[in-house]
Amino acid sequence: MKVIITGCGRHSKNLVQSLKHNADGREVEVIGINNSPVNILRSEVDKAIIAPSITDPSYIDWLLALCTSEQVDVILPYITAELPILAANREKLESSGTKVSVASEGALQIANDKLELARLFPEYMPCQTAVHSSEEIRCFAKHMGYWSGTQLCCKLADKCGGTGFAILDEKRYLDIGSFGKIGVNRYLSIDQLCEIADKVNADIILQEYVPGTDYSVCVLADHGKVELCCGFAGYAMEYGAVTQGEILKNDQAYAIAVDLTSRLNLDGNACFDFIIRADGSPVLLECNPRISATVPFIAEAGADLVYLRCKQLLGEPIDTNISFDYGLKMVKYYDACYYH
Repeated sequence: MKVIITGCGRHSKNLVQSLKHNADGREVEVIGINNSPVNILRSEVDKAIIAPSITDPSYIDWLLALCTSEQVDVILPYITAELPILAANREKLESSGTKVSVASEGALQIANDKLELARLFPEYMPCQTAVHSSEEIRCFAKHMGYWSGTQLCCKLADKCGGTGFAILDEKRYLDIGSFGKIGVNRYLSIDQLCEIADKVNADIILQEYVPGTDYSVCVLADHGKVELCCGFAGYAMEYGAVTQGEILKNDQAYAIAVDLTSRLNLDGNACFDFIIRADGSPVLLECNPRISATVPFIAEAGADLVYLRCKQLLGEPIDTNISFDYGLKMVKYYDACYYH
């Protein structure tokens, strides 16, 4: 089997390893592509190729030519912003015999849009709104009771991986000793957020902040039907990826993931991010209809959801009778790669 991983960078290393060490003992050749010579993964992959930007008009033709010349079986996209582009060009890319692991354009329009997801499924998600000015921020904050103790947080509507996330706190924003620390939450005062909104043209989501434990459920779906799912708690995160975690089952979160997969008709790999409150109840934060950086952790726990997705796309049977190793813990370390 030969696969391309797009946006292939540091978080893809364990994914490549799990594909190559699959349960079938099958030889898997991996081509990693990235438009950044600095961020591209240079170890583990069979080939590392610098790609055009996904916004380059020639990108799809370049990718098609690569798939044709390399006789690629499957494209595994890793970049959220790329998913609609690949979905819109699926037929063109698959004309060369390469399968593309991406949900439909309709499913992505909702799953990729944090605000639309919250509008359609308010029963699962925190109260939130899009703000573009200080007036809108103060109005929502007053409505939510921010000055009476209700915590709020903000994030960028079109970003993932924790980019742009901050918690509003009128005292903790003064702790300059936390600035730049990896894995530490950033705090803002409401005045700071208001100044940003008035000066920067950005879609900012302002929402109720729910304290608790980060938790994710990764699924392998077949046109709306969940074939396999597994959850894990994230006790520490860096660059939007879990660096310390534990495989755990939360039945309520599993049920939400199954429900949304069906209602959105998701296909392939998807990851639902939650906060688990102290009482064990889950609150959905967002859905990422693509490979998760922590999928290799689930592979160690019993099922390589990405390799199984490749088999699924190629029309090969997959074993869904899997018992996950709940309680398995993980800590991630980084190593160096030297190159010319």
